[in-house]
Amino acid sequence: MSEYLQTNGDYNIKTQEGGIVKLDVGPPSSGGQVIVTANLVVQGDTLTVEAENLDVNDNIIRLNVGETGAGVSLRYAGLQIERGTSDPASFFWDENDDSYNLATGSPESTYNYNTTLRLKKITTDSANPDLELIGYGDGVITVTGTNNYENQVTDDDDIPNKKYVDDSIRDNPTFQIIDDNSRVIVTDKEVSGSLQYLIDNTGYSTFGESAISVLIDNTLNTQFFANRALIQGLEFNQNEAGSPAITVNNTNDSIFLQTNGTGKVRTNYALQLEQIALDPASISGSTIQYAKTPGIGDTGLFYRNTNNDTDELISKNKALLFSMIF
Repeated sequence: MSEYLQTNGDYNIKTQEGGIVKLDVGPPSSGGQVIVTANLVVQGDTLTVEAENLDVNDNIIRLNVGETGAGVSLRYAGLQIERGTSDPASFFWDENDDSYNLATGSPESTYNYNTTLRLKKITTDSANPDLELIGYGDGVITVTGTNNYENQVTDDDDIPNKKYVDDSIRDNPTFQIIDDNSRVIVTDKEVSGSLQYLIDNTGYSTFGESAISVLIDNTLNTQFFANRALIQGLEFNQNEAGSPAITVNNTNDSIFLQTNGTGKVRTNYALQLEQIALDPASISGSTIQYAKTPGIGDTGLFYRNTNNDTDELISKNKALLFSMIF
């Protein structure tokens, strides 16, 4: 049978100091309830709820109520989960860093931030859409624990890891540095499709050899091979005698050594001219010097001038002899 107690004023229950007031409606399994129809104010230091389930109708739970400072005066405010003999786990606001944190430990000891946050998606604010993933020290973004992450990078918007980049360079038929229509292309004859890639994409070839090709404005400028280099039509290699050589890549092209102003073409030793069988043709405005089998002049040094005159330069001894005879 229900009983009611009604007073005309305040109603106080007071025990001895340190006493306990207990509202006993039976064990939890009995379904008994203690209902408070007005606001419940707990003025003690600690509120302990031993219920297995806690249901709260309010959509916002407020912490650190009554704060009078400009921020959390005690620095931290948040939720803490007890873990038995292990350090408690916490989700809290750190006033010193203006940041939310996940950590184990407690404010009375050093927080350990080596924790995991499991999410499906991270989105940013539309007004400030940048996402800063690392803010301190030498940290890196890692995908440790995934199953061959580099093999899952298939969409244009997927973020690659270092191994994906390394494998892409190693396994692709070519590697290149490209900016608009200028590029450096590395091709290797041992990699399937590598040499053909250069032909298909530039129209140039490496003559079946591994090479580094430099194109500027889609024009082949330089190619480096294992034993030579082609630069602007000049080939730098070694001749049959093993000496460094500069040759013209295109048949019948000339090499033009052009000085600046009154500068000269100089050498600190001898100038060697290989003997040729036929006299070269004259060139208007130029005098050509060349070597043939020595004739009556005894020098083997010949010239052909712009008037198409050709003759052998005479040696000193022959000149003295001819002067005495004639």
